[in-house]
Amino acid sequence: MLPFNILLLLTNGAINTLAASSNGKKMERPLLLIVGMDAFRWDFIDKAQTPNFDDIIDDGLRAQHVVNVFPTKSAPNWYTIVSGLYPESHGVVNNHVYDPKIDPHQEVFVDARFDDPAMWDAAEPIWITNQRQGGQSGVINFPFGMTVNFEGMAAKYTTSKYRNDTTREQRVDKIVELFANGSINLGLIYYSDVDHACHMHGPESKGAVAAVEKMDEVVGHLVKKLKEKHLYDVVNIIFVADHGQVDVYPNQTLFLNDYVDPSLYLGFQDNPTYSIFPHDATIGEHGYSNDVAKMWPFFVARGPAFKQGLKDAKPFNSVDIYSLMCHVMQLEPAPHNGSLENVKHLFAYEAKGSLSDELNVPLTICIIIVITETIVLILGILWYRRKRISMIKRVHDVQLEGLLDNEEES
Repeated sequence: MLPFNILLLLTNGAINTLAASSNGKKMERPLLLIVGMDAFRWDFIDKAQTPNFDDIIDDGLRAQHVVNVFPTKSAPNWYTIVSGLYPESHGVVNNHVYDPKIDPHQEVFVDARFDDPAMWDAAEPIWITNQRQGGQSGVINFPFGMTVNFEGMAAKYTTSKYRNDTTREQRVDKIVELFANGSINLGLIYYSDVDHACHMHGPESKGAVAAVEKMDEVVGHLVKKLKEKHLYDVVNIIFVADHGQVDVYPNQTLFLNDYVDPSLYLGFQDNPTYSIFPHDATIGEHGYSNDVAKMWPFFVARGPAFKQGLKDAKPFNSVDIYSLMCHVMQLEPAPHNGSLENVKHLFAYEAKGSLSDELNVPLTICIIIVITETIVLILGILWYRRKRISMIKRVHDVQLEGLLDNEEES
């Protein structure tokens, strides 16, 4: 009976190990908040008074800059950030979408196209990756596929459409509430203030500085709300942008029609440079090569996953941010073009596996235990059979010896 007792003991141990490993995993999910600030160039913090950003950087890190993707437009770059794919892979190549089968003049920001799965479903964004692996996501005011159903799955909480009728503070309040009540472990909020100011006044203008300082006030409000909910030292926060901005001057503008017969091409968007300018004015624009330094966005992060006081972290690519987010949240990433190797210098700890990897550890242990049990059982059966055969042989030998003795006496 010994082999069977051992088998029973090991089986109970395996079951208890797996159960203990599974329990509590949901509560241990890391928390991540992504704060998207459109057109926040890598050097804007240095041009304004940003005490709240400064505090975040003291406790966290700031990258020198991020190399984004071409074209340096909002829709392609934001979708690269949340999916880890280049535009050629995720299919979003501009803010304006040309599809003659539907409508030759569609823009992400002004029509219902940003809710159309055909626009976004070539790539899996981070909020879907999170939910596929048991998490819950909240996406607020993000105009890039936030309400789209991806193969039967959508973010648990979203605003119904991209809109600016919620105040900056209301967006913060809502996302913090969702974290505080346990509804989500991943949140994303978005602001377009800096982009709007740069387009209207130019990136080197007082208006741009004012917009940056307004974003710093948002950071201060976020810190206050997180501290009120005792979440400030628990939530990992990433502040990130899609592109920068550069001044564009009227006397430096080229009009394509002056060089090419307009009957030979179809144009449906007239920037990165505008066709009409106020006299003696500058206007901010983007969309140029991602080799141009003023097209590069900023990156600031704070939280238990990140190093502290790293104020000059070496640059990386925006396509790497998806793998960074997956690492922070211990998720298995979907296929992507980025590299975790490019951002490992930002982390406060050595790279760990995903939550699924962690759950696979006890599963592997259980498999090893079961294999061991099987070997023990087989050896036990062989031992028992050998012992039984030996006993039968001894009995047979004794009986045979008795018969021989009787024959000799006869």
